[in-house]
Amino acid sequence: MNSIIKYKSYLSDYLMKYHDVKNLNDFFHCLNPNHVDKNPSMRFTSKYNICHCFSCSANYDIFDLVGIDFHINNFKDQIAKVEELYSKYISENNNEKQEVIDNTIYDYTNYYTKCIRNINKSNYLEKRGITQSLIKKYKIGYDDRRKLIVFPINQNCYFARSTINNDKIKSKGSSDIWNKRHLYNSNKDDIVFVTEGIIDALSLETIDCNIKVVSINGVGNIKSLIRTIQDSSFSGTIIISFDNDTAGIHATKELEDELKKIKVNCFSTTLVSNFDNDVCKDINKALTLDRKLLEKNYHYFREAFTKYIESQKIKIGDDSYCV
Repeated sequence: MNSIIKYKSYLSDYLMKYHDVKNLNDFFHCLNPNHVDKNPSMRFTSKYNICHCFSCSANYDIFDLVGIDFHINNFKDQIAKVEELYSKYISENNNEKQEVIDNTIYDYTNYYTKCIRNINKSNYLEKRGITQSLIKKYKIGYDDRRKLIVFPINQNCYFARSTINNDKIKSKGSSDIWNKRHLYNSNKDDIVFVTEGIIDALSLETIDCNIKVVSINGVGNIKSLIRTIQDSSFSGTIIISFDNDTAGIHATKELEDELKKIKVNCFSTTLVSNFDNDVCKDINKALTLDRKLLEKNYHYFREAFTKYIESQKIKIGDDSYCV
C-alpha cells in the first residue's frame, strides 16, 4: 500500500513529462479521451495526487492515466508500468526513500548516435513502408536494449515507439512538435499537413517527397501545436489529417476550432475514408495496405484543394484570400 501511495506522487512529473502540462497550478485540457475540452477545465490537486475535470467530472491518478495512455486495463499491470517508467526513482528494496524529481536538461546527442548505428538491427520501419532515405534524413535510430525506434525531436527531447508492443514513450525534456521547422518563415501560400503520429507523417512524405508535414505526437498535444503556430506567426494553411477514429474525429474538431480562434486557415481530410474502416484508421496502415489507393486519395485532395484556392483568389480579385 505504501508503494502505491508513493507511486501516486509521481503524477505531477507524469503530467509535465507525458502531457506537456507547463503549469501545475493552472488549468489544462481534460485528459478524458471522450471529452472534447474546448476550454482547459482540468486541474492537478497535489493534496490527493489526482487531476480533476471541472467540466466532465473525470478524476485520474497516475495509474488511470497510464492505463489510458498505454492501453492497460489491469491495475496490477498499471502499477508495473509506473515502476518501469520511474525505475530510477524507485530503490531496489522498495524502501521509503524520498523521491527527487530530476529536472535536468539532457543532451541526447550521444544516445542518438548509438541508436543510429543500430538502426539496421530492426526492420520495424521498413515493414511499415518507411524508406531508408527518410530514416537517414531524420536520423531515426534503434535502441536495441529497450527495443525502441527513436525519433529525435531536438537535441534535448525524443519520442520513441516500442517494436514489441504498443508503448509510446517521450523522453525527459520539452514535448515538442516533430518537424515544426515547417511552421516558421511561412507565407500565405504555404500548406502544412498535421498528423497525429510521426510514422503517419513519414508515410505522407513517402508518397510525396516535397510535402511539408508535422506531427503532434498524440491528440493530447493540440495545445502545444497552437502555441507553436502562434510563436512562429504561421500565415499559411493547415491541413489536418488525423486518424479516422472517434478520438481523431474529436481532435480534428477541437483543432479546427482552435485554429479559427487564432485566424489560421485550415482544412481537414482523413485520406483513408475509402478504406475499410474496421481495418484501416490511419495513414500508415493505408500505406501498408494499398499504397496506390493512398496516393490516389492524396493527389485527388491536393488537386481539389488547389482548384478551390484558385477559385477563391479569382473571386476576391487579387492575391490575398481567406479560406
